[in-house]
Amino acid sequence: MRLSPPQSRLRSLDAYRGITIAAMILVNDPGAVENTYPALLHAPWTGWTFADTIFPAFLWIIGVSITLSTAARLARGDDRGTLLRHGLQRSALLFLIGIALSDLTFPVRTFPYFRFEDYLPLTGVLQKIAVCYLAATAIFLWTTWRGVIAWIIGLSAVYVALMSLFTVPNCNAGTWTVDCNFAGYIDRVLLEGHLWRNDAKQDPDGLGSLLPAITSVLFGVLAGYVLKADARPSGQVGWMLMMAGALMPLGLLLSLWIPISKPLWTPSFAIFMAGLSSACMAFWIWVADLRQWVRWLKPLEIFGMNAIAAYIVSIAGMNVAKIHFSGKTLYDDVCMAIASPENASLIYAALHVLGVFLVVWFMYRKRWFLRI
Repeated sequence: MRLSPPQSRLRSLDAYRGITIAAMILVNDPGAVENTYPALLHAPWTGWTFADTIFPAFLWIIGVSITLSTAARLARGDDRGTLLRHGLQRSALLFLIGIALSDLTFPVRTFPYFRFEDYLPLTGVLQKIAVCYLAATAIFLWTTWRGVIAWIIGLSAVYVALMSLFTVPNCNAGTWTVDCNFAGYIDRVLLEGHLWRNDAKQDPDGLGSLLPAITSVLFGVLAGYVLKADARPSGQVGWMLMMAGALMPLGLLLSLWIPISKPLWTPSFAIFMAGLSSACMAFWIWVADLRQWVRWLKPLEIFGMNAIAAYIVSIAGMNVAKIHFSGKTLYDDVCMAIASPENASLIYAALHVLGVFLVVWFMYRKRWFLRI
Protein backbone atom coordinates (compact mmCIF):
# COMPACT_ATOMS: atom_id res chain seq x y z
CA MET A 1 0.00 0.00 0.00
CA ARG A 2 1.34 3.46 -0.81
CA LEU A 3 0.33 7.08 -1.14
CA SER A 4 1.25 8.26 -4.61
CA PRO A 5 -0.23 10.37 -7.41
CA PRO A 6 -2.23 8.61 -10.12
CA GLN A 7 -0.68 7.87 -13.47
CA SER A 8 -2.00 9.25 -16.76
CA ARG A 9 -5.69 8.52 -17.10
CA LEU A 10 -8.92 9.29 -18.88
CA ARG A 11 -10.87 12.01 -17.09
CA SER A 12 -14.05 10.06 -17.81
CA LEU A 13 -12.57 6.98 -16.10
CA ASP A 14 -12.07 8.84 -12.82
CA ALA A 15 -15.50 10.46 -13.09
CA TYR A 16 -17.13 7.07 -13.68
CA ARG A 17 -15.26 5.52 -10.76
CA GLY A 18 -16.13 8.52 -8.60
CA ILE A 19 -19.88 8.48 -9.23
CA THR A 20 -19.89 4.74 -8.62
CA ILE A 21 -18.16 4.92 -5.23
CA ALA A 22 -20.30 7.91 -4.19
CA ALA A 23 -23.47 5.99 -5.11
CA MET A 24 -22.19 2.93 -3.23
CA ILE A 25 -21.70 5.02 -0.08
CA LEU A 26 -25.14 6.60 -0.51
CA VAL A 27 -26.84 3.20 -0.74
CA ASN A 28 -24.83 1.51 2.01
CA ASP A 29 -25.69 3.93 4.83
CA PRO A 30 -29.29 5.17 4.85
CA GLY A 31 -30.71 6.78 7.96
CA ALA A 32 -33.16 3.90 8.36
CA VAL A 33 -33.72 1.03 5.95
CA GLU A 34 -37.47 1.05 6.55
CA ASN A 35 -37.64 4.70 5.44
CA THR A 36 -35.41 4.38 2.37
CA TYR A 37 -36.70 5.04 -1.12
CA PRO A 38 -37.20 1.72 -2.99
CA ALA A 39 -34.67 2.62 -5.70
CA LEU A 40 -31.94 2.79 -3.03
CA LEU A 41 -32.74 -0.69 -1.71
CA HIS A 42 -31.55 -3.90 -3.33
CA ALA A 43 -34.15 -6.09 -5.00
CA PRO A 44 -35.10 -8.86 -2.53
CA TRP A 45 -34.17 -11.76 -4.82
CA THR A 46 -34.89 -11.27 -8.52
CA GLY A 47 -35.12 -8.13 -10.61
CA TRP A 48 -33.03 -5.03 -10.06
CA THR A 49 -33.11 -1.50 -8.72
CA PHE A 50 -30.69 1.41 -8.94
CA ALA A 51 -28.87 0.02 -5.88
CA ASP A 52 -28.21 -3.24 -7.75
CA THR A 53 -26.39 -1.44 -10.58
CA ILE A 54 -23.58 0.01 -8.46
CA PHE A 55 -21.37 -2.95 -7.54
CA PRO A 56 -21.36 -4.52 -11.02
CA ALA A 57 -20.51 -1.09 -12.45
CA PHE A 58 -17.55 -0.88 -10.07
CA LEU A 59 -16.34 -4.35 -11.08
CA TRP A 60 -16.77 -3.39 -14.73
CA ILE A 61 -14.65 -0.24 -14.39
CA ILE A 62 -11.97 -2.30 -12.63
CA GLY A 63 -11.82 -4.42 -15.78
CA VAL A 64 -11.41 -1.32 -17.93
CA SER A 65 -8.56 -0.18 -15.69
CA ILE A 66 -6.88 -3.59 -15.91
CA THR A 67 -6.69 -3.35 -19.69
CA LEU A 68 -5.51 0.24 -19.85
CA SER A 69 -2.95 0.13 -17.02
CA THR A 70 -1.61 -3.40 -17.54
CA ALA A 71 -1.30 -2.97 -21.29
CA ALA A 72 0.72 0.21 -20.67
CA ARG A 73 3.07 -1.66 -18.34
CA LEU A 74 3.49 -4.49 -20.84
CA ALA A 75 4.36 -1.90 -23.48
CA ARG A 76 7.04 -0.51 -21.16
CA GLY A 77 8.65 -3.94 -20.99
CA ASP A 78 7.29 -5.41 -17.72
CA ASP A 79 7.01 -9.19 -17.92
CA ARG A 80 3.80 -11.07 -17.24
CA GLY A 81 5.15 -12.89 -14.20
CA THR A 82 6.03 -9.61 -12.48
CA LEU A 83 2.61 -8.16 -13.28
CA LEU A 84 0.86 -11.26 -11.97
CA ARG A 85 2.85 -11.12 -8.72
CA HIS A 86 1.91 -7.47 -8.38
CA GLY A 87 -1.73 -8.38 -8.97
CA LEU A 88 -1.51 -11.14 -6.37
CA GLN A 89 -0.06 -8.71 -3.82
CA ARG A 90 -2.80 -6.15 -4.50
CA SER A 91 -5.48 -8.83 -4.30
CA ALA A 92 -4.15 -10.23 -1.01
CA LEU A 93 -3.96 -6.76 0.54
CA LEU A 94 -7.48 -5.88 -0.58
CA PHE A 95 -8.76 -9.18 0.81
CA LEU A 96 -7.11 -8.57 4.19
CA ILE A 97 -8.43 -5.00 4.34
CA GLY A 98 -11.90 -6.34 3.59
CA ILE A 99 -11.65 -8.85 6.43
CA ALA A 100 -10.39 -6.16 8.81
CA LEU A 101 -13.22 -3.77 7.91
CA SER A 102 -15.80 -6.54 8.32
CA ASP A 103 -14.33 -7.83 11.60
CA LEU A 104 -13.49 -4.56 13.35
CA THR A 105 -16.14 -2.37 15.01
CA PHE A 106 -15.06 1.16 15.85
CA PRO A 107 -15.86 3.13 17.90
CA VAL A 108 -17.43 1.42 20.92
CA ARG A 109 -18.20 3.04 24.26
CA THR A 110 -15.65 1.22 26.44
CA PHE A 111 -11.86 1.01 26.35
CA PRO A 112 -10.07 0.25 24.00
CA TYR A 113 -13.00 1.74 22.04
CA PHE A 114 -13.02 -0.95 19.36
CA ARG A 115 -13.85 -4.64 19.24
CA PHE A 116 -13.52 -7.60 16.91
CA GLU A 117 -16.48 -9.73 15.91
CA ASP A 118 -16.73 -13.25 17.29
CA TYR A 119 -16.28 -14.79 13.82
CA LEU A 120 -13.93 -14.33 10.86
CA PRO A 121 -15.87 -12.85 7.90
CA LEU A 122 -14.39 -14.13 4.65
CA THR A 123 -16.96 -12.50 2.39
CA GLY A 124 -17.60 -8.85 1.61
CA VAL A 125 -17.25 -6.18 -1.06
CA LEU A 126 -13.46 -5.84 -0.94
CA GLN A 127 -12.96 -9.60 -0.65
CA LYS A 128 -15.06 -10.12 -3.78
CA ILE A 129 -13.23 -7.35 -5.63
CA ALA A 130 -9.89 -8.91 -4.66
CA VAL A 131 -10.70 -12.36 -6.04
CA CYS A 132 -12.38 -11.09 -9.21
CA TYR A 133 -9.53 -8.65 -9.89
CA LEU A 134 -6.88 -11.35 -9.54
CA ALA A 135 -8.72 -13.80 -11.80
CA ALA A 136 -9.37 -11.16 -14.48
CA THR A 137 -5.76 -9.95 -14.35
CA ALA A 138 -4.43 -13.49 -14.91
CA ILE A 139 -6.84 -14.02 -17.81
CA PHE A 140 -5.89 -10.69 -19.39
CA LEU A 141 -2.16 -11.37 -19.12
CA TRP A 142 -2.28 -14.70 -20.96
CA THR A 143 -5.07 -14.25 -23.48
CA THR A 144 -6.21 -11.90 -26.21
CA TRP A 145 -9.63 -10.27 -26.45
CA ARG A 146 -10.86 -13.46 -28.10
CA GLY A 147 -9.64 -15.41 -25.09
CA VAL A 148 -11.48 -13.02 -22.76
CA ILE A 149 -14.71 -13.70 -24.65
CA ALA A 150 -14.05 -17.45 -24.40
CA TRP A 151 -13.52 -17.15 -20.64
CA ILE A 152 -16.77 -15.17 -20.25
CA ILE A 153 -18.69 -17.86 -22.10
CA GLY A 154 -16.91 -20.68 -20.28
CA LEU A 155 -17.34 -19.28 -16.76
CA SER A 156 -21.00 -18.51 -17.44
CA ALA A 157 -21.62 -21.98 -18.85
CA VAL A 158 -19.96 -23.70 -15.86
CA TYR A 159 -22.02 -21.63 -13.45
CA VAL A 160 -25.30 -22.37 -15.25
CA ALA A 161 -24.42 -26.08 -15.39
CA LEU A 162 -23.73 -26.19 -11.64
CA MET A 163 -26.91 -24.27 -10.84
CA SER A 164 -29.04 -26.35 -13.21
CA LEU A 165 -27.68 -29.86 -12.76
CA PHE A 166 -26.53 -30.05 -9.14
CA THR A 167 -29.25 -31.23 -6.78
CA VAL A 168 -29.25 -29.48 -3.42
CA PRO A 169 -30.28 -31.91 -0.66
CA ASN A 170 -34.06 -32.02 -0.16
CA CYS A 171 -34.58 -29.91 -3.29
CA ASN A 172 -35.21 -30.41 -6.99
CA ALA A 173 -32.39 -29.87 -9.48
CA GLY A 174 -32.16 -26.61 -11.39
CA THR A 175 -33.98 -24.34 -8.98
CA TRP A 176 -33.08 -20.68 -8.48
CA THR A 177 -34.97 -20.17 -5.22
CA VAL A 178 -33.54 -18.89 -1.94
CA ASP A 179 -33.45 -22.25 -0.19
CA CYS A 180 -32.56 -24.55 -3.08
CA ASN A 181 -29.87 -22.87 -5.21
CA PHE A 182 -26.40 -24.35 -5.63
CA ALA A 183 -24.55 -21.07 -4.95
CA GLY A 184 -26.07 -20.69 -1.51
CA TYR A 185 -25.62 -24.37 -0.73
CA ILE A 186 -21.90 -24.39 -1.56
CA ASP A 187 -21.43 -21.25 0.55
CA ARG A 188 -23.08 -22.92 3.52
CA VAL A 189 -20.94 -26.02 3.08
CA LEU A 190 -17.55 -24.38 2.51
CA LEU A 191 -17.90 -21.07 4.37
CA GLU A 192 -20.09 -22.01 7.31
CA GLY A 193 -19.40 -19.59 10.13
CA HIS A 194 -17.66 -17.10 7.85
CA LEU A 195 -20.61 -15.61 5.91
CA TRP A 196 -22.40 -12.33 6.53
CA ARG A 197 -24.52 -12.25 9.66
CA ASN A 198 -27.41 -10.02 8.72
CA ASP A 199 -30.98 -10.22 7.48
CA ALA A 200 -30.07 -10.92 3.83
CA LYS A 201 -31.64 -14.04 2.36
CA GLN A 202 -28.25 -15.11 1.03
CA ASP A 203 -24.74 -13.71 1.23
CA PRO A 204 -24.37 -11.84 -2.09
CA ASP A 205 -20.57 -11.95 -1.93
CA GLY A 206 -20.09 -15.65 -1.27
CA LEU A 207 -18.06 -18.23 -3.14
CA GLY A 208 -20.95 -19.70 -5.10
CA SER A 209 -21.56 -16.59 -7.22
CA LEU A 210 -17.92 -15.80 -8.00
CA LEU A 211 -17.77 -17.21 -11.54
CA PRO A 212 -20.29 -14.80 -13.12
CA ALA A 213 -18.92 -11.96 -10.95
CA ILE A 214 -15.52 -12.52 -12.61
CA THR A 215 -17.24 -12.11 -15.98
CA SER A 216 -18.40 -8.65 -14.88
CA VAL A 217 -14.74 -7.63 -14.64
CA LEU A 218 -13.96 -9.38 -17.93
CA PHE A 219 -16.69 -7.42 -19.70
CA GLY A 220 -14.85 -4.32 -18.49
CA VAL A 221 -11.60 -5.78 -19.83
CA LEU A 222 -13.26 -6.08 -23.25
CA ALA A 223 -14.45 -2.48 -23.01
CA GLY A 224 -10.88 -1.50 -22.18
CA TYR A 225 -9.69 -3.15 -25.39
CA VAL A 226 -12.21 -1.04 -27.31
CA LEU A 227 -11.22 2.20 -25.56
CA LYS A 228 -7.56 1.44 -26.19
CA ALA A 229 -8.10 0.66 -29.87
CA ASP A 230 -10.00 3.88 -30.68
CA ALA A 231 -8.48 6.99 -29.11
CA ARG A 232 -11.15 9.33 -30.51
CA PRO A 233 -13.77 10.19 -27.86
CA SER A 234 -16.49 10.19 -30.52
CA GLY A 235 -15.45 6.72 -31.64
CA GLN A 236 -15.32 5.50 -28.04
CA VAL A 237 -18.84 6.76 -27.41
CA GLY A 238 -20.07 4.90 -30.48
CA TRP A 239 -18.38 1.64 -29.49
CA MET A 240 -19.68 1.82 -25.92
CA LEU A 241 -23.21 2.37 -27.19
CA MET A 242 -22.82 -0.59 -29.54
CA MET A 243 -21.75 -2.79 -26.62
CA ALA A 244 -24.70 -1.55 -24.58
CA GLY A 245 -27.08 -2.18 -27.48
CA ALA A 246 -25.86 -5.76 -27.76
CA LEU A 247 -25.49 -6.76 -24.10
CA MET A 248 -28.58 -5.24 -22.50
CA PRO A 249 -31.07 -6.98 -24.83
CA LEU A 250 -29.05 -10.20 -24.52
CA GLY A 251 -29.28 -10.06 -20.74
CA LEU A 252 -33.02 -9.42 -20.88
CA LEU A 253 -33.51 -12.28 -23.35
CA LEU A 254 -31.50 -14.64 -21.17
CA SER A 255 -33.60 -13.62 -18.16
CA LEU A 256 -36.53 -15.50 -19.70
CA TRP A 257 -34.70 -18.68 -18.60
CA ILE A 258 -32.25 -17.47 -15.95
CA PRO A 259 -33.58 -14.75 -13.64
CA ILE A 260 -31.77 -11.47 -13.14
CA SER A 261 -30.58 -11.73 -9.53
CA LYS A 262 -27.81 -9.85 -7.74
CA PRO A 263 -27.63 -12.26 -4.75
CA LEU A 264 -26.97 -15.08 -7.24
CA TRP A 265 -25.06 -12.81 -9.66
CA THR A 266 -26.62 -14.74 -12.52
CA PRO A 267 -25.18 -14.50 -16.06
CA SER A 268 -28.28 -12.58 -17.16
CA PHE A 269 -27.56 -10.06 -14.39
CA ALA A 270 -23.85 -9.83 -15.29
CA ILE A 271 -24.55 -9.39 -19.02
CA PHE A 272 -27.33 -6.84 -18.57
CA MET A 273 -25.30 -4.80 -16.08
CA ALA A 274 -22.25 -4.88 -18.36
CA GLY A 275 -24.41 -3.38 -21.09
CA LEU A 276 -25.76 -0.76 -18.73
CA SER A 277 -22.21 0.06 -17.58
CA SER A 278 -21.15 0.48 -21.21
CA ALA A 279 -24.01 2.92 -21.79
CA CYS A 280 -23.01 4.90 -18.69
CA MET A 281 -19.38 4.97 -19.84
CA ALA A 282 -20.51 6.36 -23.18
CA PHE A 283 -22.24 9.17 -21.30
CA TRP A 284 -19.18 9.98 -19.18
CA ILE A 285 -16.85 9.97 -22.21
CA TRP A 286 -19.26 12.30 -24.01
CA VAL A 287 -19.42 14.67 -21.03
CA ALA A 288 -15.78 14.60 -19.89
CA ASP A 289 -13.65 13.84 -22.95
CA LEU A 290 -15.83 15.00 -25.85
CA ARG A 291 -17.73 18.00 -24.45
CA GLN A 292 -15.06 18.65 -21.78
CA TRP A 293 -17.51 19.87 -19.16
CA VAL A 294 -14.80 19.46 -16.57
CA ARG A 295 -15.58 21.96 -13.81
CA TRP A 296 -18.59 20.18 -12.33
CA LEU A 297 -16.86 16.81 -12.77
CA LYS A 298 -14.05 17.73 -10.38
CA PRO A 299 -15.71 16.35 -7.21
CA LEU A 300 -16.34 13.05 -8.99
CA GLU A 301 -12.74 12.93 -10.18
CA ILE A 302 -11.53 13.49 -6.63
CA PHE A 303 -13.71 10.61 -5.46
CA GLY A 304 -12.52 8.41 -8.32
CA MET A 305 -8.82 9.11 -7.76
CA ASN A 306 -9.12 7.79 -4.19
CA ALA A 307 -11.95 5.27 -4.55
CA ILE A 308 -10.55 2.62 -2.18
CA ALA A 309 -9.70 5.24 0.44
CA ALA A 310 -13.23 6.64 0.12
CA TYR A 311 -14.75 3.21 0.68
CA ILE A 312 -12.56 2.53 3.73
CA VAL A 313 -13.41 5.94 5.23
CA SER A 314 -17.12 5.33 4.57
CA ILE A 315 -17.10 2.08 6.56
CA ALA A 316 -15.57 3.86 9.57
CA GLY A 317 -17.94 6.77 9.07
CA MET A 318 -21.00 4.51 9.28
CA ASN A 319 -20.18 3.80 12.91
CA VAL A 320 -19.04 7.30 13.85
CA ALA A 321 -22.21 8.92 12.43
CA LYS A 322 -24.40 6.76 14.65
CA ILE A 323 -22.74 7.83 17.93
CA HIS A 324 -25.01 9.49 20.48
CA PHE A 325 -23.89 12.97 21.51
CA SER A 326 -25.65 14.05 24.71
CA GLY A 327 -28.28 11.45 23.95
CA LYS A 328 -28.92 12.77 20.44
CA THR A 329 -28.09 11.36 17.00
CA LEU A 330 -27.68 12.96 13.60
CA TYR A 331 -30.53 11.00 12.03
CA ASP A 332 -33.15 11.00 14.79
CA ASP A 333 -32.66 14.49 16.13
CA VAL A 334 -31.52 16.46 13.10
CA CYS A 335 -32.58 14.82 9.84
CA MET A 336 -35.97 13.60 11.11
CA ALA A 337 -36.65 17.06 12.52
CA ILE A 338 -36.40 18.79 9.16
CA ALA A 339 -37.80 16.30 6.64
CA SER A 340 -40.20 13.44 6.03
CA PRO A 341 -38.89 9.97 7.00
CA GLU A 342 -37.89 9.08 3.42
CA ASN A 343 -36.18 12.40 2.80
CA ALA A 344 -34.57 12.33 6.24
CA SER A 345 -33.02 8.96 5.42
CA LEU A 346 -31.78 10.32 2.10
CA ILE A 347 -30.38 13.50 3.71
CA TYR A 348 -28.52 11.40 6.29
CA ALA A 349 -26.98 9.24 3.54
CA ALA A 350 -26.07 12.34 1.51
CA LEU A 351 -24.37 13.89 4.54
CA HIS A 352 -22.35 10.69 4.88
CA VAL A 353 -21.25 11.01 1.25
CA LEU A 354 -20.33 14.64 1.89
CA GLY A 355 -18.30 13.69 4.96
CA VAL A 356 -16.35 11.08 3.03
CA PHE A 357 -15.78 13.56 0.20
CA LEU A 358 -14.28 16.08 2.60
CA VAL A 359 -11.74 13.47 3.72
CA VAL A 360 -10.72 12.48 0.18
CA TRP A 361 -10.70 16.15 -0.85
CA PHE A 362 -8.21 16.82 1.95
CA MET A 363 -6.14 13.86 0.70
CA TYR A 364 -6.33 15.28 -2.83
CA ARG A 365 -5.09 18.69 -1.65
CA LYS A 366 -2.19 16.98 0.09
CA ARG A 367 -1.53 14.87 -3.03
CA TRP A 368 -2.15 11.67 -1.06
CA PHE A 369 -3.50 8.92 -3.31
CA LEU A 370 -4.01 5.48 -1.82
CA ARG A 371 -2.64 2.90 -4.23
CA ILE A 372 -2.87 -0.80 -3.41
